[in-house]
Amino acid sequence: MTRLALSSFLALSSCLATVLCFVGPRAGAADVTAPGPLAAAVPAPVSAQDLAALSGRDIYQRVLDNSFESFVQESALISGDRGGNEQTSRFKMWFEDLREDDEQQPTGSIVARSLVQYTHPFDIRHSGYLVLSRLDQVNDQFVYLSSQRRVKRVNLSGEAVFGTDFSFEDILPRQIEDAAYRRLADAEAEGIDCFVVEAIPTKRTKSEYSRMQVYIDKARYVPILTRYWDDRDVEVKELRAEPGLIERIDGVWVPKRMTMRHLRLESYTTLALEQIEPNPKLTRSTFELRRLGEGH
Repeated sequence: MTRLALSSFLALSSCLATVLCFVGPRAGAADVTAPGPLAAAVPAPVSAQDLAALSGRDIYQRVLDNSFESFVQESALISGDRGGNEQTSRFKMWFEDLREDDEQQPTGSIVARSLVQYTHPFDIRHSGYLVLSRLDQVNDQFVYLSSQRRVKRVNLSGEAVFGTDFSFEDILPRQIEDAAYRRLADAEAEGIDCFVVEAIPTKRTKSEYSRMQVYIDKARYVPILTRYWDDRDVEVKELRAEPGLIERIDGVWVPKRMTMRHLRLESYTTLALEQIEPNPKLTRSTFELRRLGEGH
């Protein structure tokens, strides 16, 4: 069973990817997107011949196949610039995958729900967003800013996330149909033998990126490195997971610390996963618009 990429609001993930936030999509679809922050562990093929035969879609599907159906997580974002200045924010995120295992869902169906609320610092406390991900259609996206005390329907693509190096596109849950992909030559990342998959977003997504390259740990099927190019084909960002801080939780390999670097600005944002509750039972009311700004 495939899941929407676990992305961590206003901070990533990626995915997530690049994810954190990380983690997605369903088996049987034709395309793929960049990874999210929490990636899944699946059994590796048993022979070198099997490995050589895997396509880019096959490989990325293994990243997506085993992930949480739902989760609640608390994370910190640490952003720094070339001058050595740092700032920290914290948020809580609720996520639920609504895809049906063996049913063909109609276009426009809500296939995932994400709610994020900031808890720190004080000036953005209670700010947050709600995303209802729709199959083969533009997502419903709502933002609540504590300074304005009202909910707005928005298009978050390409927008930076509250003083971090993540854009909303980096951290929004995506669908496997959002990109075409292909396998590139295997390579190492952070000293780990990796598959390399290139994802090219479809025009429908109106992505800020022309392409992404994802380096995937062959043993755990976790994205270790994701590289991003803009529409001028200039590499603009990279997202790295710390291999020593990848932990298996309820059968899922979870990167607990990921850093997005903006190559031109020489700035960075680190996403640190502090707590996660895997597969809780969430209700429709968890993702109602009235939840945005709760506490005010």
